[in-house]
Amino acid sequence: MNMRLHDLVDEAEIRLAASEQMLLVELVSAFLVAHTGPQEFDQSELAHLKMIDAQPFDPADAADVEILFQRRG
Repeated sequence: MNMRLHDLVDEAEIRLAASEQMLLVELVSAFLVAHTGPQEFDQSELAHLKMIDAQPFDPADAADVEILFQRRG
């Protein structure tokens, strides 16, 4: 199985445009997060996450969201 995964990554690097490769990176990254154990963060990462969490929520404009979904199909 590892060889098949390696072959697919090689093929993606050859056949996909850079933007499509980045999408694949995001998909694989999300898959790994969903299928591995809990993440352990160091103190600086925890501090950064706490800072982000303390920021007020600013919802997206409904029109901007609609435009995004129209572009993404």
